[in-house]
Amino acid sequence: MRWRWLFMSLVLGVTGCAHPGIPTLPASHGHLMSVMEDFQSKRGLPSTGLWDLSMGDEAPPGPPPKLDPAQAPRVFEEAVKTLRGTPGEDAVLRAFQDVSAACAAELAEACTFASGALTRPEPISPAAFRYPETLVGQGAFAFMVFQCHIDTDGHVRDCTVVEGARLPGIEQNLAALQSARYRPATLSGHPMRTDYTFYVRFIPSGLTLTRQQEQDWARLRVRQNPDSRSAWLNLARKLAEQAPGDPLYPQAVARTWFLAPRNGWAAIESAWQFVQSGQYAPALRAVRPFVRRSHNPYVLETAAAAQFGLKQCTAALAEQQKAVELLPAEWPAPEKERFQARLQDYQSACATSLAAP
Repeated sequence: MRWRWLFMSLVLGVTGCAHPGIPTLPASHGHLMSVMEDFQSKRGLPSTGLWDLSMGDEAPPGPPPKLDPAQAPRVFEEAVKTLRGTPGEDAVLRAFQDVSAACAAELAEACTFASGALTRPEPISPAAFRYPETLVGQGAFAFMVFQCHIDTDGHVRDCTVVEGARLPGIEQNLAALQSARYRPATLSGHPMRTDYTFYVRFIPSGLTLTRQQEQDWARLRVRQNPDSRSAWLNLARKLAEQAPGDPLYPQAVARTWFLAPRNGWAAIESAWQFVQSGQYAPALRAVRPFVRRSHNPYVLETAAAAQFGLKQCTAALAEQQKAVELLPAEWPAPEKERFQARLQDYQSACATSLAAP
């Protein structure tokens, strides 16, 4: 039996929506948010940061520091000053983390800077992955996930197995990965060491998984790898697309956000679920890091709902109005009508509350 393999190097590549065009209704909030992000990306709009709060899909080792919004401009200015010189490797990493932190503190200038200054690693000599003959004979599917560093010299180092540790052939494929070579990530032209996640998916040649098989495989991945953030994200987005009413869906979203707190899709979908249960303060905390730089109407809708629940009428009206304006002309009419109706509800309620005193 011949096999084909699919190598995906980013979380977005593994779990990205398979329908980048106009969605079919009915659809869940989480699925519509994903489709909108892909739709806008194909039209050149800047990323909302749904996949990782660190501006790129890769991240430097260690989380960025937390900043108050008042601190962000000074920290960002110092980071840019460092990058204009000839910084060493450690200084470049600190500058990246500072820029990330300033962006997370809602400094739009930092987000814009990073999106233009950061380049991702590019393969020069990719890994030659091989599927073990023992599993080929069984006709089994398999999925392997490796978490590594790509150093400034382009070598792949410090790899750990996130998924597939018990599969035969895992050591062989790990060795193949560590022999690969990359052009390193750069920040303002300076090479930078980054965390990088590699995904290898093996499927028998000529076979295509059905939607149910994809969902079953997603469930199996989280059972076998309960601490894998990519497995939980994959399951959450599969359920958002195919079965948002499944009782496991809220748990999958919450678990993803817990394991990957910088993942914007999980944070915003968690915020939406908070809104539905009347928990407006935690909803606003979850969505706030993404609002200022977002062009995604579903992100803005979530923020507006949380603000309205907290009686922040002016902010809620502004976000919902922007969400309405950002809906593409091609978007389904029922969704555009729903957004407009929500805006009118806010306008009426806010006008009443302002007149009450």
